[in-house]
Amino acid sequence: MTPQPDDPEGLDPRIAHRDVSVEVQGIHLDRMTHQATVGQFTVTSDEPPSLGGDDEHPYPLDYFGVGVVT
Repeated sequence: MTPQPDDPEGLDPRIAHRDVSVEVQGIHLDRMTHQATVGQFTVTSDEPPSLGGDDEHPYPLDYFGVGVVT
């Protein structure tokens, strides 16, 4: 794949190493409900009743699954 002049730097195949850091701020809201902010985005997670939650938001591991398929 030959880089094109308008390709973003992150897609340049000649770059073999990248350091990436992510800053996340999280808070406990209620019972098993938590909220995390990453940049401009906020996500809320909850556990199912079998784990003490109210099942009102995605299960925390659901977010990992989303990250794997995107």
